[in-house]
Amino acid sequence: MNIYSTSVTRAKGRGGLAPRIAFNAEWLREMGFVHGALAQFMPESCGCAIVLRDENIPKYSELAHATAENGGTLITMNTARDMPKIIVSGLFVELCGLKYGDVLLAKYEYGFIRMRKVFGENVKITTAHLVGKWLVESAFTPGAVFTLDAQPGLITCTLWENGLERRLEVVKYAREHRQKVCQVQKMSDKRKPDIVFIDLTPESLQKAGFMPGDGLLAAYKYGQIQLERLDFTALGF
Repeated sequence: MNIYSTSVTRAKGRGGLAPRIAFNAEWLREMGFVHGALAQFMPESCGCAIVLRDENIPKYSELAHATAENGGTLITMNTARDMPKIIVSGLFVELCGLKYGDVLLAKYEYGFIRMRKVFGENVKITTAHLVGKWLVESAFTPGAVFTLDAQPGLITCTLWENGLERRLEVVKYAREHRQKVCQVQKMSDKRKPDIVFIDLTPESLQKAGFMPGDGLLAAYKYGQIQLERLDFTALGF
């Protein structure tokens, strides 16, 4: 399944900071959204649809009028870092029921992208490879010790303060509760010294009933990360 995660950012406008959907990705080119292509951005409930309109369209003026009548806009694909980029901001994003910081999940196929808001505070879309600044924000810093509890439908990572010094205590607790003792890893690439990651083991995924390629919803707070499989039906797909 083709899925992609991004979030609503902010752009400077006449009225201050406006909500903005902006992302660039190689898969856009593969789905026909190449540089210079015409696309239709249409607001939907808690999200939007982006439709490629380079072929079999009426007159541009007619398409523009019909799009505007439904609160949408026409966009021309740009390029950033040699990859196609989509940018929409201001009122058009607000009409989607979106605001700065909202996490979005995109499901795409050739010529069509549907995006939906993922509800909840401090959530991320991830896979079995957890990576990003949000780990550090929730205190999962390089070398930090945590226990991993895998139950059907749910994986919970719980941080142990001063875990290295309390290793015997942590190991005893993990054995008693049939959990795993893990550590947060740091990228070996010296050009990315601040990037940390957690790789969920196949054993833990299997115990929770997840597959290695599953999209996961991560809800995080200080000292804890909970992971569930994405429910596409609940998201409106």
